[in-house]
Amino acid sequence: MRKEIDSSQLSVFVFIAVMALKIFMVPGLLIKHAGRDGWISMLTFVVIELIVLLAILFIIKLNPDKSVYDILVGALGKVVAKGILLIFAALLFVKLIIMCGELELFFNSSMLKSIDFVVCFIALLVLLVIFSSKGLRPIARMAQIFFPFVLGALLILFLLTVGNLKLDGLTPLSFNMQEIAFTMSKFPIWFGDVAVLLIFTGKIKVRKRFILKGMLTGTISGIIVMYFAIVLFAAYGDYPIIIDYGHNISNMIVYSSGSYLFGRFDIPIFCIWMISIFVQIAVSFYAIVSFFGSVIEKGSDTVWAIVVAIALFVLCQIFFNSKSELLALGTGVTRWLCLVIQIILPAMVLIISLINRSREKKNDIQT
Repeated sequence: MRKEIDSSQLSVFVFIAVMALKIFMVPGLLIKHAGRDGWISMLTFVVIELIVLLAILFIIKLNPDKSVYDILVGALGKVVAKGILLIFAALLFVKLIIMCGELELFFNSSMLKSIDFVVCFIALLVLLVIFSSKGLRPIARMAQIFFPFVLGALLILFLLTVGNLKLDGLTPLSFNMQEIAFTMSKFPIWFGDVAVLLIFTGKIKVRKRFILKGMLTGTISGIIVMYFAIVLFAAYGDYPIIIDYGHNISNMIVYSSGSYLFGRFDIPIFCIWMISIFVQIAVSFYAIVSFFGSVIEKGSDTVWAIVVAIALFVLCQIFFNSKSELLALGTGVTRWLCLVIQIILPAMVLIISLINRSREKKNDIQT
């Protein structure tokens, strides 16, 4: 199998996957539904995600020349493997709708209100079709180019918020386990984005300390996510009524820095989210196209990319173009797919990989 990306490029994807869908939007959702203790649910989600990331990194290392589809076919047969890929594609498609919907909310509420988002969305879909037809390497190179800018913007945001961070806004802690469990059962679809990294199995040049570097990157990203979540919870945890489903980052900067003079620093901060979301959307889009190609075994990647793009445009513009519709989609029946794809599937593939490696070692000893 052709190696399309190297370990350093995967680290960039890991950093963005842990951060992208949850760094700015999810804290607002959790505050609205769980109050100031919602950060505990978020921390639990992030820890679970890092455990899943560890499993995926082991899967990639144990299968240098097999895709996740090859692994599933070898263990479960073609029919079951194709069924699993279709479920995986369905979950990624739901996540794509949510990410694109949140982009539209962002444009309509935070900036560029005078620009028709449909035009921007069509341009985005064209880029996604082009990237998907070219493979993972262009997406990886794009992520590497923008990564320093993401880190720079995160540093600016940290400097603007750390001075006036008041942790007493998080106390007293109630640790209401029933409330935490309810929140975790309601919003899992906004987490578990590392599952899409299974698409890289068999396509990475695995180097020394591959797992250690990947986990270090993911842990740093998780800490960054939790820091900004705690800033928001500390600022607004007692006033959930003023939080809306959308970006509250400008208000957070003003509150934490203590001056409206710093408000326009939100522009580079917005760029973090847009770059991260675009990379995550591109990887998810590529994964869906790749899965359809494996399942149906007809048509080129370009054809499937166009089909997926058209379906995404229709669904986003007709059925899921408001806050309430996006929330209903993310918190409805589709959220239970997360348990299968984001936890059960990586665990199952890891077990299969370990069994296969054990058999290979036995065969080597016998020969």
